[in-house]
Amino acid sequence: MKKTLVAVAAMAAVTGAMADVTLSGAVDQALVNTKSGDGVKTSAFTGSGAGAGTLGDTFITFAGSEDIGGGLKASFKIEPRLDVNAAAHTMTNREAYLGLAGSFGDVKIGTNYTPIFLQVAAGSDVGGVSNAMGFLPATAGTITIGGGTSTALYTLPSLVTGLNVQAMLKKGGADSVGNDVASTYSGTGVLTASGKGRGDGTGLAASYTMSGLTAGYGIETTKNSQLGFTTNNAAYSLVAAASTTQSIKNTAMSLIYDAGIAKLTYLNAKASLGIGSIKTNTYAISVPLGATTINYSMSSQTSNAGAGAADQKFSGSQLQAKYALSKRTTAYLQQGGYNNKTAGQTANTKSTSTAVGISHSF
Repeated sequence: MKKTLVAVAAMAAVTGAMADVTLSGAVDQALVNTKSGDGVKTSAFTGSGAGAGTLGDTFITFAGSEDIGGGLKASFKIEPRLDVNAAAHTMTNREAYLGLAGSFGDVKIGTNYTPIFLQVAAGSDVGGVSNAMGFLPATAGTITIGGGTSTALYTLPSLVTGLNVQAMLKKGGADSVGNDVASTYSGTGVLTASGKGRGDGTGLAASYTMSGLTAGYGIETTKNSQLGFTTNNAAYSLVAAASTTQSIKNTAMSLIYDAGIAKLTYLNAKASLGIGSIKTNTYAISVPLGATTINYSMSSQTSNAGAGAADQKFSGSQLQAKYALSKRTTAYLQQGGYNNKTAGQTANTKSTSTAVGISHSF
C-alpha cells in the first residue's frame, strides 16, 4: 500500500495534478423463498438482480473526476453488478461511461441508465421494492440500462431551479445489412428483426421539483425490437413481434410527494409497438418510523396484442420493512407477489416471494 501511495504521489508531482478516484458499492444477501404460479417452491440465497427479492444489487463502483481546466471536468464510472452466489463469479454492468462536463452541460458515453429511468421511474421506487416480485412497471420497459446498446447521455445545464432535462442517443451495433452485436433489450425481448437500425433509438425526459413535489415525464424509442413481458410463472409473453418499420415507444409519467412523515409516489408507464401495448400503474407509500421504514406499493398491468385480442391483466404488490442497524447496514424483510387476472386464466395465476436479508454499503 505504501509503495502504491508513493508511486501515485510521484506521478502527481510530475503531472502537477491527480484525479479524484473513489471506490464504493454495496453487498446484499437475502434468503428468498418463492412459490411460482405453477406451485413449484424454491429457496435460495441471492444478492443481486431486479426481481430477485433483495433490497438492492450487489455491486462495486470505481469512479473518478478531474478538473482539466477551461471550466471542463472529465469523469468516469465503472460499476459492475456482482453475482456472489454464482458457482462462477460473474459481473454485468450497471453503469460504465466516460464523461465530460462544462457550461454546455454533461455528456456521458458508454452504458448509461436511460432518461426515462433517471428522471421518471427511479424516484418512484420506494425502498428498493423494484427488486421484489411484482414490481410491474419494469415489464413496460421503463427500467433499462441503455437496452443492451451503446449510448450517449446528455444532461442539459440547469437553467431553472428544480428542472432537470436529459436526452439520449442509443446505438444497437447493427451493421449495414442488419447483423447486430446486442442480443437482448431490457431483458424483455430479443432483437430479431433485420435492418441496419436494429437497437437504435432516442430518449428524452424531464423532471421538476418544487416544495416536496416532483413531477416527471419521459419518452423513449427503440427500433427493430419485439414487445413482451415476463409472466408470473417466469414465462415470456410476446405482445408484438419485432418490426423493421415501427419502433417500440415507451412513455412514463410520475408524481412524487415527500411530506416528511410519508412519501407518496405514482407511476404510469406505457410501451407500444404498432397496435400492441403494455400499460402499468403503480402507487406507493414510504413511512419512516425512527430507525424503521415501512414501504408498500401496488401495481396493475394490462397488455393487448391488438386486432381483437383479449387483454392480459396482472396485479402486483410489495410490502417491505427496513431497519437501519447503522448508517451503512440495513436489515430488511419483504414480501412480494403478483396475480394473473386474465379472463379465463385458471393455471399459474399467483406467485409469491418472501425475503429476509441484510445490505451493507461502503
